[in-house]
Amino acid sequence: VNLLINTICELKNKLNWLTFKLVSICFYSVIGIVFSILIAKLIDFRKYRTLNTNGTLSKNHPKINAMIGLFLLAIICSIGCLIIYYLFAYLGTVIARFVDWISHAVSKLDAVIIVALITGTISLISVIISSIVAKFIDYKKNRKEYLSQKREEPYGQFVDMVYKIQQNSKNNNSYTEEMMIKDLSKFSKKITLWGSTKVVKKWVEFREKGANSDAGVENLFILEEIMNEMRKDLGLRKVKKGNLLAFFINDIKEAMKNNK
Repeated sequence: VNLLINTICELKNKLNWLTFKLVSICFYSVIGIVFSILIAKLIDFRKYRTLNTNGTLSKNHPKINAMIGLFLLAIICSIGCLIIYYLFAYLGTVIARFVDWISHAVSKLDAVIIVALITGTISLISVIISSIVAKFIDYKKNRKEYLSQKREEPYGQFVDMVYKIQQNSKNNNSYTEEMMIKDLSKFSKKITLWGSTKVVKKWVEFREKGANSDAGVENLFILEEIMNEMRKDLGLRKVKKGNLLAFFINDIKEAMKNNK
């Protein structure tokens, strides 16, 4: 016992506080595992009068098995903390030596050379950052152009469909319900892939409220919001509320006043 105590005290003096605590956790966890296994064997011996029992430890003694699992987890966590601690300690030593080497090297250089090195380093970093920013901007621009090309056709079909519905009464109902359903299905398929989040959201809202006959005026404004979001996706600004509807609804200003 005295030898064990003396060994522990000597180990504590050689190791720092954190390392000693983590090593102690591993040591006591190993002892805990050994005692847990011995207790399980003792219980089996008293119960079956033999050490060779059928079944595994986890099946015969689930609580002891869970305790062993906790001890193993403590060992793994302690070893992981030790590795991380010494890794950072080693990196800190390497960085400190590198800084000392740089300081020693700089002290021997002429001031002109130091200024040139600093200027060159700043220029290099600026070029790298500029290249990264330029690549990112090009990516955003190309992506926007690609999506605009894909969205142009379905968005144009949607506007055509709106005008066909509005002019249907003037053209003796030439735009039949079957034709409208076909166009709606075609439009829905394309915006499933290429429609922006806001356009899809507004389109779903429009379809949900379309079944309510009392929300006619409100649906018109949702329709205009859809077209405004489409304009935004194609690189255009949104227009003031009611201006797009005014193209095919003459009394939209009065409807807006009544809606307020």
